[in-house]
Amino acid sequence: MANQINPGHDILEVGQNRMELVDFRLFRVDEEGEAREGVYGINVAKVIEIIKMPRDISETPNTSEYVEGMFNLRGYVVPLVNLPKWMGIIEPEELDRKNFKVIITEFNKIKVGFVVHETTKIRRVSWNDISAPELSSVSSMDSKVTGIIKIENDELLLLLDFESIVDELGFYNKEHRAIEGEINEYGGSRTILIIDDSSSARKIINNALTKEGFTTVLAENGKAALDVLYEDKHEFDAIICDVEMPVMDGYTFTKTIKSIDKYKDIPLLMHSSLSGAENAARGMAAGADFYVIKFDPSEFISTIRKALSLS
Repeated sequence: MANQINPGHDILEVGQNRMELVDFRLFRVDEEGEAREGVYGINVAKVIEIIKMPRDISETPNTSEYVEGMFNLRGYVVPLVNLPKWMGIIEPEELDRKNFKVIITEFNKIKVGFVVHETTKIRRVSWNDISAPELSSVSSMDSKVTGIIKIENDELLLLLDFESIVDELGFYNKEHRAIEGEINEYGGSRTILIIDDSSSARKIINNALTKEGFTTVLAENGKAALDVLYEDKHEFDAIICDVEMPVMDGYTFTKTIKSIDKYKDIPLLMHSSLSGAENAARGMAAGADFYVIKFDPSEFISTIRKALSLS
């Protein structure tokens, strides 16, 4: 039986700098041969449902070793990613694969199923309580983690960079090439502030814009972006802002700058992996001028042109 994930329209208001996440577990054998439990999270807004491990999985040739195959989910073919394997986890032998769960996600207009060992609960947390990986003691995991939350019993819950997973597996390759090839030297002397906690997303956007002559300034969360603005070293022609970020999320950042006369007229493009009309409406309610799903190249390019009055 599937567990539908629907936090509701009135649970979290835009600009509260809070999120809800699915708490899931991955078990590993450590260097001393002991079984350990890792606590991880994914934003509820990216999760459609949680299902039992599917029985009928079709193998797919010429795909990543981490993709176990495809399965049919009510008429939609979904790739199945072995998350523990992607994480480099050595699984305890006593784990029963039949009891594994699959988190069905949808972001960037792509549905993907991620195999996990166990799901536990829905947590509501503040982005302000999420530390960036470089501030943590889990440096070996930094490339796979976007944030860390201290939970009960002083345990650490790690927020995984699912965008990097999808990027690493090659789902974005075509979109990357399209973005990099479609901007035709519109940059000129314009400067754009790019805000995103995902190193993959920052790289994609930055490469696309700098290649065509834009000057870019990068920030990894809303708080860092505010610091950049307050330093007053740049005159920004536009801002490209992610939604999910530690310390300060995109909704809160947007509401903040749109309330300040000095910054409120800077065109702000909210560029998020959270698809769906509800998420777009939340972005616009926060004050965004545009809302674009990652990584739709034609929409991204046309929106940049609109934001800079180049259409």
